[in-house]
Amino acid sequence: MADFPRSQQVSAIVVVRNGERFLRDALQSIAAQTRPPDEILVIDGQSSDSTAQIAQSFPGVRYLLQPDLGIANARNLAIAHAMGDFLAFLDADDRWTPDKVAVQLELMLANPHLMYTTTFLRLFYEPGTVERPGFQAEGFGPGIEGRFPGTMLTRREVFQRVGPFDPAFALAFEIDWFARAQDAGEHSAVIERVLLHKRIHTQNNSIQQERFRSEGFVVLRRTLARKRAAQLAPTEPLAGPLGHDLSTPD
Repeated sequence: MADFPRSQQVSAIVVVRNGERFLRDALQSIAAQTRPPDEILVIDGQSSDSTAQIAQSFPGVRYLLQPDLGIANARNLAIAHAMGDFLAFLDADDRWTPDKVAVQLELMLANPHLMYTTTFLRLFYEPGTVERPGFQAEGFGPGIEGRFPGTMLTRREVFQRVGPFDPAFALAFEIDWFARAQDAGEHSAVIERVLLHKRIHTQNNSIQQERFRSEGFVVLRRTLARKRAAQLAPTEPLAGPLGHDLSTPD
């Protein structure tokens, strides 16, 4: 891969467990970037299928077997081992558009105060998947804002201030991290352009709606407690990974 100055190097991070169905597609979308990442890390959560073989068949992939379980732990392991000063995450069942890294990196290099950027995403159903309620119709057309790691490009240093993903949450560790980053005053921007295609299939973690909602309310209470401690009033509702407002029940 290209030899960029360290201050511009990008690490692409893929967390996967038993992802043989989709991993190749995800890695191909990374390899097809107009501005290729400087390294690709695949963190394998102890898969029992052919995930390891697929990951290690791609040139330039650094494969790490996760010693424990949990997506938050896997992402934290990747952050600890990544060499780049910019980190980009991709779930093994999703895929980037070819210009994702280039668009976000250009904006962040031009705006050094930005600690991370997120983008819009477009949803699509894996063939054979029964359509499910609860998704915004715009998500399958022009796209919707996606505040979660799959749309994010971040500077490594922000994790030193905000902290890692909290493994106490099975699902809501992402909205917890974004809430903490917001409360810490980290500067960010949303690029209103679809740079991620998110696959909907029968095994998505997000289908565990009750657990996600329960954990989401824990995140909300913690956020409100931080604001009270800092004598600050809430300024905006807490959004879930696909833009769901967790501050009020459906």
